[in-house]
Amino acid sequence: MADNALTPAKKRSPIAKIAWVLVGTICLFTVENIWVEPWVARKSHHKLPSFVPEALGGTWFLTLLALGFALILVALCQALLMRDSGLPGWKKALTGMAVLAASLLTGVWFVATGGMTLIEQMHPHRRDHRVILHWEASTTKNVRYNVYRGPSPGFHPDRLNAAPIDGLTFKDTTADNGKKYYYVARAVNAAGQESIDSNESSATIP
Repeated sequence: MADNALTPAKKRSPIAKIAWVLVGTICLFTVENIWVEPWVARKSHHKLPSFVPEALGGTWFLTLLALGFALILVALCQALLMRDSGLPGWKKALTGMAVLAASLLTGVWFVATGGMTLIEQMHPHRRDHRVILHWEASTTKNVRYNVYRGPSPGFHPDRLNAAPIDGLTFKDTTADNGKKYYYVARAVNAAGQESIDSNESSATIP
């Protein structure tokens, strides 16, 4: 009677699965916040709800804590995988690159959603200048205005006014020396609905 050859089952590591689930979640969330969300907001004229937490708010800090905790777990999984002699080297390397990508995206998310503001608060910059903004009145009656600022063209994540503005001018007193900013204004009605961005203006602070 011929012997039946038994093919050993491929080894599947539950730790690798956990690492990939965490990496996938981190990457999807950060990419949505950094790139997808601004694009959708522009296309919908800011009528859809935003999933980006308000900079330095309670939700932002909880999200940052969750991302940090997830990265710690991912790093721990990667360390355990490196010690697994039964796992092929290419799988270890692939998981390591995915972990690195998740870490980089988390850093980009931190900067893009207000993390630099937190760093600046810890290490204040000089603010010797003011930027005075003017805009034309909206053709819609009974509206007020919100002013937004960003570090690059087409990206304006920071609302500068605490409450909607009645007039057609605003003074930015939080501009740091040596930086360039991009500004837009949006009309807002009594229901809180905003218009599309006004023409963009820029200012370089000496």
